[in-house]
Amino acid sequence: MRKIAAIVHASDEALADAGQLQALIDQELRYDLDLEEEAQIIAGDGLNQNLLGLTSVAASFVAPTGLPNETRIDRLRLGLLQIALSNNAADGVTINPVDWAGIELQKDSQKRYIFGNPNELATPRLWGLDVVPTLSHSVGEWMVGEWMVGAFRMAATIYDRQENEILISSEHGNNFVEGMKTIRGTKRLALAHKRPGALVLGDFTFAP
Repeated sequence: MRKIAAIVHASDEALADAGQLQALIDQELRYDLDLEEEAQIIAGDGLNQNLLGLTSVAASFVAPTGLPNETRIDRLRLGLLQIALSNNAADGVTINPVDWAGIELQKDSQKRYIFGNPNELATPRLWGLDVVPTLSHSVGEWMVGEWMVGAFRMAATIYDRQENEILISSEHGNNFVEGMKTIRGTKRLALAHKRPGALVLGDFTFAP
């Protein structure tokens, strides 16, 4: 069981306005907590209060012989193949936004975009699967697996042991002098890894 936390600061005047305080908690603090939760689930290192994230237990990508492996799209499709050969069925892809932009910007020989229409806002998808661009991956890193739906069906399960706890304090740094308050939100989670073979972690490093 691990505790994750997020902190925002607010003036005494803001806290005196109940509506503004509620908006601050709902819009900023909960959003920051959600971002931290995502980062921990994907890339936590397991140290101290950090979760042991999915990238820490995922199988490493191994390129098969005899199949194309020259582009980002090739590499992701081969990752899905590796999942299938381990008797699992991938249902999603996570990728750094820079790499996803590189895929979306690919053009054919007539300079037409291969993926989608720049005039339309489309849900990121590839090979029939949802793609989740996330800064929890470094540039060039990706992961595929059977974890995107529900309770991380095969690879892992999240146990949410505590709803968001909100604490407000003036005893932090120069808060008292500056008329500020620190608002801290915390939640307790556990991530149980059940089938690491249902995940594959790879990169976009290609041989010259």
